Amino acid sequence: MARVVCACHLPIHCFIEQSMNISAGENAVQWLFLDINSYFASCEQQESPALRGKPIIIVQTVTDSACAIAASYEAKRLGIKTGTLVREAKQICRDVIPVKARHRLYTDYHEKILEAVDTCLPIEKVMSIDEMACRLMGRERQVPVARELALKVKRALREQVGECLTCSIGLAPNIFLGKVGSDIQKPDGLVVITKDNLPDVLLELKLQKIYGIGSRMEQRLNHAGIYSVADLWQASSAHLRRVWGGINGLLFYQMLHGVDIQPPSSSHTKSMGHQHVLEPELRTNQGARNFAHHLLAKAAERLRRNDYYCRRLGLSLSWIGHQGGWWDDIGFHETCDTGFLLARLENLWARLPPFKPLAVGVVLLGLVPASKHQGDLFAINPRQQKLSPLIDQINRRYGRNAIGFGLLPPTVTGFKGHAAFQRVPEAWEF
Repeated sequence: MARVVCACHLPIHCFIEQSMNISAGENAVQWLFLDINSYFASCEQQESPALRGKPIIIVQTVTDSACAIAASYEAKRLGIKTGTLVREAKQICRDVIPVKARHRLYTDYHEKILEAVDTCLPIEKVMSIDEMACRLMGRERQVPVARELALKVKRALREQVGECLTCSIGLAPNIFLGKVGSDIQKPDGLVVITKDNLPDVLLELKLQKIYGIGSRMEQRLNHAGIYSVADLWQASSAHLRRVWGGINGLLFYQMLHGVDIQPPSSSHTKSMGHQHVLEPELRTNQGARNFAHHLLAKAAERLRRNDYYCRRLGLSLSWIGHQGGWWDDIGFHETCDTGFLLARLENLWARLPPFKPLAVGVVLLGLVPASKHQGDLFAINPRQQKLSPLIDQINRRYGRNAIGFGLLPPTVTGFKGHAAFQRVPEAWEF
């Protein structure tokens, strides 16, 4: 005799699972991926109505030798993009407006955007300062319902954050394809990718328009006989595994074909660092050295705030008028002491080739959680180890750079938080 089970008697997890599968099928979407258009430039245009509708570029310092870290769509349509020097941008368009970056402003707008989106649906993942992903549930996975949700998000941004903060949205079976979809139609786009319209919706794209494929990976794909997205789609998982040299190729294949998975992430942070394109007055050996000290002190404070130790320090520089750059690193026993790390930075600096620096970066590698830290019998004086945390406390009470290691010029200490696209700075960094 058949057994009939009433839904109200099912365990709660079974009921949730059933409700999530209401829209299951080839034409369902599971993620809404949102990308704010020309984020830094849009924030400036929202703040200053006089900049709206005009070609603007965001720079660290307003000088002809500075390069754009962002550009408005009015500038992008003229061929001005991230990395364009101010002098080159002026040659392309004499009316281009360089605007000094205000990183605290961009972080504040990021918080407003999160609040606005959250009034429409919960945010599952904050991918960067201008990207986020929302998991769709139950009926939300039906394309018409998902479309209405996407339009609701756009209205919320316009009404609660500002008319200049537009976004492109990708609705897709996974975050990977949602990201690809958000890049297809800009600005203010809305693209739906389902297993039904794959691969057709992707076939007109260039390989580098597929998230995760840069110039080097495209070269590797070409060497493997893959020259188009159609070739990429038809390639077997085994073939892509060989191209990527491991499991990432298999994961890429599955994500491209709509499987709702993501590459496995490490259980803890692998590195912490900062980099900066130097202002013209700092493009000397001493100026770059001073700024490297500042960046390292900031990275070391982040290390302590997040309860980590590090085992290696890396230093990178790029050159004016010279292709490429320079990188070196140095190892040591686990530490989170700023003074010790600054001494190791000096060891690296002594190896530096004699070129005029354009940008400098420091990175702390081989991170170890404090819970797994192993002390060193030959460690520096315990009293000296207490100095860095004490300086952190003073800076927390009296403001950033109230006290530090050595004297640095105002052009260096005046630089505080930096809203990189890949990382949202914390409030204390400002």
